[in-house]
Amino acid sequence: MKVLLVTTHLNMGGIGVYTANLARYLKKNDIEVIVASSGGDLAGLLSENNVKHIKLDLKTKAEFGIKVWKAIPKLLRIVRENKIDIMHAQTRVSQALSCIVSKLSGVPYVTTCHGFFKHQRFGRRLFPCWGNKTIAISKSVEKHLTDDFNVDKKNVSMIYNGIEISRYLEPVEKDDDLRKKLNISDDKIIVGTVGRLSPVKGYKYLINAFKEVADKNKDVSLLLVGEGPEKENLLNQINDLALSSNVIMVPGSDGGIEKYFGIIDIFCLPSIEEGLGLSLMEAMASGSGCIATRVGGLKELIDDGDNGLLVPSQDYKALSAAILKLIEDKSLREKLSSNARKKALNSFSIEDSVKKTITVYREAIGGR
Repeated sequence: MKVLLVTTHLNMGGIGVYTANLARYLKKNDIEVIVASSGGDLAGLLSENNVKHIKLDLKTKAEFGIKVWKAIPKLLRIVRENKIDIMHAQTRVSQALSCIVSKLSGVPYVTTCHGFFKHQRFGRRLFPCWGNKTIAISKSVEKHLTDDFNVDKKNVSMIYNGIEISRYLEPVEKDDDLRKKLNISDDKIIVGTVGRLSPVKGYKYLINAFKEVADKNKDVSLLLVGEGPEKENLLNQINDLALSSNVIMVPGSDGGIEKYFGIIDIFCLPSIEEGLGLSLMEAMASGSGCIATRVGGLKELIDDGDNGLLVPSQDYKALSAAILKLIEDKSLREKLSSNARKKALNSFSIEDSVKKTITVYREAIGGR
């Protein structure tokens, strides 16, 4: 089987990590795989694992814009020259492109729905482009596809994103060494989060919540790991709340992002909307005490009170109360951490995720 993964970019974030990891593990399963994208931070990971990457300029949000039309003959040539059996698209732009190339080549295509979309948009209604089969990354996303877009249930497969669990079981760098580099003393509890700094992640609510926490407990630091368009706004908010000495921001692009999970005592994902929550899965595997908002796939990962805590979205008061609860009750934090790691070990294996994805490919090829 020859698989072509098509995506807009390979930047750090859910879709980029998903694509790079899927490519690597398809290769481990003796599947021939090629990735076509505009490139990005994770392109090097493909070359390190001898995965062929073809540059295709898809840096656009216009699903039927000029860049997509220019890419059609290029992608069609890639499909034909490499005798591709199936395409797998990751973003709306790559879905539209793969749909057109599929019709021209007769090669089936699969799509992964990574989140939630405005189903009222005319383009989505007229040109759904969900593929011969569609993968939903959570039950919430699966319901979104069938209820809001009327995608046939028999064509949708719910497959959780998988993570390389072994990377998060043991820290790659000693906790005290990393704390020293970040200038965080050993006696401080670290509240942290990892991910792209975008408005939908709700980090402004985390900073507001942390202000209340810091006013009541001085032995706590906030660690924000990531880059993104919201960075300047968050820095201004931190300065306005006089939190500069309590908050550490690092880009996380220095490799080995799992090392940061290793020092986070309380992990928070305050998303306004979330398809699944890859960073939450990683935090659970790392054994952090986890808090997340009750939205999308996050409420599927956390069983409230058993392996983490759930709070309402955009409610910084509830978030600060949950953080303080875990700071003050170490035994509860340890219980949640232990149960979170057990769930990660049992449910988040990337090997299982990739095997299920290969099954979807076979179904799509067999049913074309």
